[in-house]
Amino acid sequence: MEEIKVKGIVIKSTDYKDSDKIITIFSAENGLINARVRGVKKNKAKLAFAVQPFAFIEFMLVKSGNFYTCINATSIDQFYDLTLDFDNYIFMLACMEVCLKTIKENDREPELFLFLLNSLKYVCYDGYNSMYVFIKFMLEAFKHLGYMLETNFCSICGGKLSEKYFAFSYEFNGLICENCAKENDCLELSRGEFSILKFIDSTPLEKLSKLKFLSRDDLVSVISLLVKDFRFLTDSEIESIKKFL
Repeated sequence: MEEIKVKGIVIKSTDYKDSDKIITIFSAENGLINARVRGVKKNKAKLAFAVQPFAFIEFMLVKSGNFYTCINATSIDQFYDLTLDFDNYIFMLACMEVCLKTIKENDREPELFLFLLNSLKYVCYDGYNSMYVFIKFMLEAFKHLGYMLETNFCSICGGKLSEKYFAFSYEFNGLICENCAKENDCLELSRGEFSILKFIDSTPLEKLSKLKFLSRDDLVSVISLLVKDFRFLTDSEIESIKKFL
């Protein structure tokens, strides 16, 4: 049997048999890995910390065939405070679910892994608005899927967007001009919703704390738009976000 050491974030944990769990680990080196953790549901289980959501762990795994079993683990960061705030918990959980539904097993995605790790850190320790971070993470996930959000030019005709009319097309996965909106199904946006998309898209993750949007309703509307767009592109629901929207 092969032993491997992996540093990764626990993005899913599922009960298995009477006392075990199957965890999904997202690592920079190995992408997604599913591993069994034995006896972890028992009282005072030694590895209980290693199956918690958000946990950043160094795992020692044993591989037998295509199956992994965790034999030891060392905590790097549990991001415990994320569980103390409803918004932070839901939106960071949703970020991990997006990873789960966009990354294939054993595909290396070091940039997206680092983006997720930094997202957890900024929200947990630096007080970043988790709604801003989730929107930024969704836009990054779309880039991972091969879709770039264009905020200056129409996604259909390529013409420059007006500063007075804003609309989004799910079919063309982007903002469209007023003329194209007349001939295609679209969702009209308010100036506030457009500003949120434009400025979060153009602002680096580490500088999101400098942004301030006054309307929570506009933020919720943009999140709803991105969640629906994710469903349109992947045919997958982000289940954890349903508790919020």
